[in-house]
Amino acid sequence: MLKNIFFSILTLTIISSCQKEQKSSYKTAKFQQGFPEILKPIEKSLPFKIQSHSVLESNNDSIDIYVGFLKQGKQSGNWIALASNNQIKQFTTVDFKQGSENKKENDIDIEFNNSMSRVSLRVKKLDTLENQITYSWTNQLILTDSLTVVTIDKPLIKGKMFPPIKLTDINGDIFNLNNLKGQTIVFNWWAVWCAPCRKEIPGLNKLVGKYSDKNVKFVSITDDSKDKVSSFLEKNEFKYEITFISKNDRVLFGNSYPKNIIIDSNKNITFYKEGGSENIWREIDQHLTKMNNIE
Repeated sequence: MLKNIFFSILTLTIISSCQKEQKSSYKTAKFQQGFPEILKPIEKSLPFKIQSHSVLESNNDSIDIYVGFLKQGKQSGNWIALASNNQIKQFTTVDFKQGSENKKENDIDIEFNNSMSRVSLRVKKLDTLENQITYSWTNQLILTDSLTVVTIDKPLIKGKMFPPIKLTDINGDIFNLNNLKGQTIVFNWWAVWCAPCRKEIPGLNKLVGKYSDKNVKFVSITDDSKDKVSSFLEKNEFKYEITFISKNDRVLFGNSYPKNIIIDSNKNITFYKEGGSENIWREIDQHLTKMNNIE
């Protein structure tokens, strides 16, 4: 993975969608060789060489989205940037899945304005032979013809109270968080198709065993179908309580996977971490041991 870029790496986000893809919603854009002028202010700070670029048609006069190819040594990849009023506001490297059958894998959110604004797009195809990209903008899981800027309300941040949400268990019964009142709850927001999510599960399972006699509950939350999760669990062990979120409440977790969240006995969020790591369980373990009610 490319590291040490000047701007912070965006969390690539992947969303689920039940709507049928409309061909008319997709656009194509050609790549041009060379470095785009818009990135000149940060050129010396980039640890790789930008080989090409393209500007995606956004139908928005104040925001432009740039995308292209890069190379660092023998390693190649892609990048994406957002410019507002001709100034770069966000830049990140991107790992597009070539020939992916899962359309979720190439859905991307770009957050800017101190993570208070977001635009989203889906890359359907990155054609190196035709030297072009096929893409569509998305808004609330729906393909759109124009870029939409969404104002982000951050309900899941450290220090806030965890909001009420509707969950069901693997049997379709209501999973009532109020029944866990007085307990510390460790949440894991995940998806079957999410590789970083799967990678951290063995470590998370260790936590369940370690705190089995403590006043701690471990709850996984997903927006995948029960059939997909059941198939996954036939071959893989996940010791967390398996729950499914309602369509209305999934927006609280956004479009990035995985997320790990801890709330105390008063439902205050004391720990929040995005992005998967096989060692995330160590951070969670360390945090739990510091909480007064389980020392």
